[in-house]
Amino acid sequence: MKNAFLLFILVVSSSIVNAQDEEKIAHLKAFAKTYGYVKYFHPSDEAANLDWNAFAIYGAAQIEKCNSEKEVLLTLKELFGPIAPSADFQMGTTPSKYDSSKITPKDAKDYKLTYWQHKGVSRGMAVQGRPYLSVRINRTSTTDNSSPFGNVMTSIDAAEYKGKDIKYSGSVKLCDGSEGTGHLWFRVDNSDGSKGFFDNLGNSPITKNEWMDYEIQGNVDSLATSLVFGCFLKGKGKLLLDDVHLSYKDGGEWIDIPIENSDFESEALDDKHGQWRTRGYGYSFGSVLEDTHEGEKSAVIDYVGATMEEKGNPIFDFEPKFGELIEKNLGGTIFCQIPLVLYADDEHTYPQSKKADLTFLEKQLESAPSDPAQLAFRLGNVINTFNVFQHFYPYFDVVDVDWDAAFEKALSRCFTDKTAKDHLITLQKFTAELKDGHVSVSGMDSETFAPPITWEWIEDKLIITHIFDEKKGLKVGDEVTRIDNQSAADYFKEIESRISAGTQGWLAYRAKDASLFGAKDSKLVITSKGKNRELIRDKDFYREVRSLIPKRDSYKAINDYVFYLNLDAVSMDAINELMPELVNYKSIICDMRGYPNSNHEFISHLLKSNDTTEAWMQVPKIVYPDREKIVGFEGFEWKMRAKKPYLGDKQIIFITDGRAISYAESFMGYIEGYDLATIIGQPTAGTNGNVNSFELSGGYAIRWTGMKVVKHDGSQQHAVGILPDIYIEKTIDGVISGKDEFLEKAIELTEKN
Repeated sequence: MKNAFLLFILVVSSSIVNAQDEEKIAHLKAFAKTYGYVKYFHPSDEAANLDWNAFAIYGAAQIEKCNSEKEVLLTLKELFGPIAPSADFQMGTTPSKYDSSKITPKDAKDYKLTYWQHKGVSRGMAVQGRPYLSVRINRTSTTDNSSPFGNVMTSIDAAEYKGKDIKYSGSVKLCDGSEGTGHLWFRVDNSDGSKGFFDNLGNSPITKNEWMDYEIQGNVDSLATSLVFGCFLKGKGKLLLDDVHLSYKDGGEWIDIPIENSDFESEALDDKHGQWRTRGYGYSFGSVLEDTHEGEKSAVIDYVGATMEEKGNPIFDFEPKFGELIEKNLGGTIFCQIPLVLYADDEHTYPQSKKADLTFLEKQLESAPSDPAQLAFRLGNVINTFNVFQHFYPYFDVVDVDWDAAFEKALSRCFTDKTAKDHLITLQKFTAELKDGHVSVSGMDSETFAPPITWEWIEDKLIITHIFDEKKGLKVGDEVTRIDNQSAADYFKEIESRISAGTQGWLAYRAKDASLFGAKDSKLVITSKGKNRELIRDKDFYREVRSLIPKRDSYKAINDYVFYLNLDAVSMDAINELMPELVNYKSIICDMRGYPNSNHEFISHLLKSNDTTEAWMQVPKIVYPDREKIVGFEGFEWKMRAKKPYLGDKQIIFITDGRAISYAESFMGYIEGYDLATIIGQPTAGTNGNVNSFELSGGYAIRWTGMKVVKHDGSQQHAVGILPDIYIEKTIDGVISGKDEFLEKAIELTEKN
């Protein structure tokens, strides 16, 4: 009896806790909805100039304290009154009629109307400008036209270092107060225009406010012409660079390669003097004496901004009427009424908020939580993220997702998360629901170290495909059955839950790499052939492991009748030089298992007549929230023109798979849409359109697709991809024998021609 009573108490207590949690989530959703409506659609001056990242966190902290709808109502009024003084919040079954006279100045003829127009969205995004644009009509705004980064760079001839391992290092410090990130970078330029080794610390940027040494290692291609390297500051801030070194490996030893002014002591840092060149509108470059790693000087990259005042002129032909409201139920019995259109003169929008209230709010935002360990911080970032997609994601009509339920789940996770990594995973799981292959969520402490292997699911088994340390007792073709004391399938299920992907091919491509990732020198225990093996994640995946994977040839003659072009590597210049040869071959195999090397003009040589497809890329025109009453779309296309020599009379075969995304799918869209070739392989990634991105508090950043793309016949492309005419799967035997089974199939087809 006693046990039954205790069980009853536990059940009741659990129910109470769940009800309280649900109430908290409902309150936060009310704030979140209002946040998005005011941020993106209410045109007051006060709202336009707010720090919205900090406000999301501060607002979440205040709402989280509320224990009733009445408290939520009062808190919403306190939060939004200083930035949206014309907004009204009510409780009841239906809202009362809004009094438009309170937003109508007595001398209205001296005022103009202001409202928001969005093409896609640029408000709050990391990069401003076309094709995405947000404009507050008839209001002056400050636009920052600075380059995305400020760059210091130099180069040397690669002739002596072909085929050798190379190491580039430097000491870097990101100064206090910087919002951006630092990046050492190194690139190998090849004679045929193909991509050589490249790394810019993109997955492990420099964020420390202290001098630290950073290093990049890679290999110099046999076709290399030059080694290009430097350092850049991405975004706002100030970066110091000192003590740069370059070396190559010879007989197990690193041999120094002299670099003029590698310590930045001997000459000015500008384009008119010496070895180093600078690039970046809105950045200043020079040297400083007061803070160095070694010697008396260090190089400095300093964001100064290149801002200009711009009047908000209409970007499309649609004007909401004065008096139109965002009238929404925020949950429960709370309603909001937020004007879409306000009057404004040269000085301010009408009505103005109380200056003391606005000043108080802005002061509070300065001390908003800034640590992922704090609940309000996590809630604010999730609320911010929800609203970007809620109002501007162009694919909800074709993606099967309950975005509201996904939002509730992400908010709920915030209450149990504790660390920066926990928060990163929550943001990843939240955005994975969108099935957008462009989506990636990065944080300051992204972990991308991996053991010296690669693997892939083949024939429903996890198979090792490359080994870079033979001492581990593994070999290519071995099956991995367990990972860190879980079945391989369960381990991958968790990894895949953090990846946004439109097709299975892109999901598999991302997961096979991400499943290896972890902290530097952390352990990964795998079971293969019944034996446990402990692997150490001692290699940076993007800087080391990827560079060890053998690359396909840029181009080659397969035989006297068949020519091969690897469009992932070969440049358009190289293709143009090959044209006199290509016209003599009966068959051309084009490999699109990756990303084209700026060579889409090749399509022109497959077209018999000029391209006539219009508006297959579409940017939505938005005035109303929640993707309601979309005004229309601005269409874009490539307008490809047929060129000679015409190669379309030959047998053309394209190989593709799930790695082909975005630009690659634009390319493949022409191949499929105009029936220019036989396509073999697997479906592409099913994600196309210009990437947009935004930054959250704490250095988290999210990339996503900001426009809609359809196939040339107008049908759905997103989450479908370009489909092959002949489907191919890898086999375990093929991996063991080192065969390229996709290419072999293409060659087999040419033999039947």
